[in-house]
Amino acid sequence: MTTGPKLRLGSDLLPGIIAVALFAMMGLIVLNTSFTGMEGFPETSITAEIGYALFDMTPLQSEGLADTERFLAAFLLAAIVLDAALDAALVLAKREEAGETVTALSSTAASSSSGPAGTPGGAATDGGTDDTTEGGERA
Repeated sequence: MTTGPKLRLGSDLLPGIIAVALFAMMGLIVLNTSFTGMEGFPETSITAEIGYALFDMTPLQSEGLADTERFLAAFLLAAIVLDAALDAALVLAKREEAGETVTALSSTAASSSSGPAGTPGGAATDGGTDDTTEGGERA
């Protein structure tokens, strides 16, 4: 029989209280902020203007939206942050067994005992020959 959750008091309760306080503070900030009317950009393509700024084509930029460097800075900062997150995910996903790195798509003889068209052993990918017996075991 399963039991219901139990409230743990002490140091386990502190992170939850901090999270609720931060949520309440952010809610108060949003509710007390006065938002002005919507402002748009001139009838130009912001994407094209960012592209012109990226490749330093200032003569092609329109006069109405000439200050696109701040958009470009935000774009490049987001690209750097996403690249760092991808690198960190790859580092965290790497496994090691017995001191050696294990790749995600590796296969061993124990996990793949049959090759193409049901032949035992599979293809030899190291340029050598397949030295398995009829039962699929190594000789």
